[in-house]
Amino acid sequence: MIFVLLVLGTLAFALLLLPILAPTRLTPQDTRRTELEEEKELLLGNLRELDSAGTDAGTLTREKVRLTQVLHELDALPPAPAAAQARPALPTAAATLLGVALLLGVGSATFLPQWRNVGLSPNEQAQLRGAAELPRLAAKAEKTQAPADYLAWGDAAWDAGKFNEAAKAYTQVLLKERDNAKALRRVGYALLSSREMARDGMSFIARSVALDPQAPEGQLLYGYGLGLFGQYAEGIKALETYRKLDPDGRDADELLVEYQAKVGGQVDGQLVFAQNCASCHGQAGEGGTGPKLVGSPALKNEAALRQIVLNGVTGMPAFPQLEGKQLDALVKTLQGESWP
Repeated sequence: MIFVLLVLGTLAFALLLLPILAPTRLTPQDTRRTELEEEKELLLGNLRELDSAGTDAGTLTREKVRLTQVLHELDALPPAPAAAQARPALPTAAATLLGVALLLGVGSATFLPQWRNVGLSPNEQAQLRGAAELPRLAAKAEKTQAPADYLAWGDAAWDAGKFNEAAKAYTQVLLKERDNAKALRRVGYALLSSREMARDGMSFIARSVALDPQAPEGQLLYGYGLGLFGQYAEGIKALETYRKLDPDGRDADELLVEYQAKVGGQVDGQLVFAQNCASCHGQAGEGGTGPKLVGSPALKNEAALRQIVLNGVTGMPAFPQLEGKQLDALVKTLQGESWP
């Protein structure tokens, strides 16, 4: 937005200065006026010299007649533009430039930050604000060395998606509070991304779950970590516990479907629907950007329904990744209208 204002202000400034910056456009009348003015000055000089030198009357008369003709022709030409009109835009251009500068100065502290957040979800706006606060929070934590300040820094970095920076802050918390469950599970999550440190990461997360088994995030991260080590059945249990602790949370849906397919058990069709279909068709099939599914006759033909899911249809993308047990579970849910 600031860039747009700068561009608009610069364009306005240039347009207003154009009469000054543009070269003078001469018309044939302007050229003729210049010639006549030069001839007039020359004739006046000649008459003064001839008169003082006592020249004969015939020569003086010819010069005077020519001067009279020149003066008449000058009078017949349009008047020359006034000199003051040559720079009419300068005060306005200066005022425009000053106005843009003031607008940017005031806007940077008032409405421009709000414009920057247009189109972002509340969660994304919170992440943006948190990311902007990170340098200040980091400096404060390094200065005070207080666990609460390191925790605030870590939370802001975590919410902004800067997990390595968050782990750095949470590590300082653990040096002072070794049983801080939040710091344990979040440092553990960061360690999972390293093959050499993944087992240590799982140890950290497991310990956090033991310290605070009612924390939904702990169960979610524990289930995720178990899946990384191929322990899908145990991972499903942890993720199901997460869903019970946070019924509105959707972060486990994709993992549950994946793990259920891995262990060869029955896949939850409602989770497949929530993961792939609900964003367009509504959480309960009530419709949204996509059509309403509840009671739709298109759901009755199983073969056609499978083709629509796998290959898409006008206005709907294809989902070729939904095959095998995932597709079977989704079709069963859709045809049974057993909505979430």
